[in-house]
Amino acid sequence: MRSYHLTWRVFLAGAAVVALTVTQPASAQMPELVDGKLPALADGFPNRPIVLLVIDEPGSTDSVFASQLAEAASKISPQPVVVEHRIDFTNFGTWEGLAWVQDQGDLATQGYINFIYTLPDATIDLLAIDIESQVGVGLDDLNGIIGAERVPIVMIQRSDAPWGDTLEDMVAYAKEHPGEIRHISGGPGSGHDATMQSWLRRLGITVQDVIGGTPAERALAVASGEGDINTSPVDVFQPHMDAGRVEPLMISGKDLPPPWDQLPSAQGTLGWTDDPFGQVRAIAAVPEIPDEHRDWLYSLYRAATQDPAYQEKRLQISGLQILDLDHQELRRIADTAIEKVKPIYQEKGIYWADQQ
Repeated sequence: MRSYHLTWRVFLAGAAVVALTVTQPASAQMPELVDGKLPALADGFPNRPIVLLVIDEPGSTDSVFASQLAEAASKISPQPVVVEHRIDFTNFGTWEGLAWVQDQGDLATQGYINFIYTLPDATIDLLAIDIESQVGVGLDDLNGIIGAERVPIVMIQRSDAPWGDTLEDMVAYAKEHPGEIRHISGGPGSGHDATMQSWLRRLGITVQDVIGGTPAERALAVASGEGDINTSPVDVFQPHMDAGRVEPLMISGKDLPPPWDQLPSAQGTLGWTDDPFGQVRAIAAVPEIPDEHRDWLYSLYRAATQDPAYQEKRLQISGLQILDLDHQELRRIADTAIEKVKPIYQEKGIYWADQQ
């Protein structure tokens, strides 16, 4: 394994954030802009505002994404795109939110209510608990419209770790001291925990799992020395890295913008081409909407993500990649996550179906 090292605080101080925009040609059936506007369909859709539902509180990361996307989409849509928030769901909010949207009748089935979700996090829920029995919906009910962006997940360590400051150093230490390194975990059902458990197995090492709190609290635990390693989104651990309290070891994905291209990457440097991890922010609808309406919404949101003003705002998030993933590609991510994580949960005795 090759050793990587970078003086992050110096590099980031002068680094410009560059995004990888992944584009693909629209199919012949996809609606196209005419004079900068997306015409309504022949059946009149949409003839009322489109609601973009955030299953979180105002000001959250999903909320900011939705607000910026809705602003860009409203410029080209025949009807405004408005953002609404719901904060009364549990930790399995994606699925409870989907069930709630399904209960909204024609507004939902015609495609006037869309909602934000993230992959593979939402998929991991299906392994930790019997969502379909408890909520009444499952993976086949999640009708993905577009995967609009990906924020990488990074394995971080405390800066004063005794083994050094590279992934190679950490792996060598862990093999000599099995079970000694403290991993601050989100616990069963956490997408970040599933990421770490998968990576640890690929690296061939074992650690001590310590259940932490929120992502911010877990990153703080590593920064303060109460834990040794963690997986975390960039925006969560960035303040601790800037303060010299944590160091990055590896990152999800591949073809990342600077400075993250200096780290070993799961799909790139390490060659784990089937690794599904990272955080893809996507938009979905209920399964009953006509395909023609879903395709129209895909074209709307896809065009909105290409808006220069929108991209300028989103690319302020370090490491963010603007994507263009369609319905089938989103389902592939979900299926791959289940394929990779299910054996791990079975091994740890936390797969819900094995406990019945």
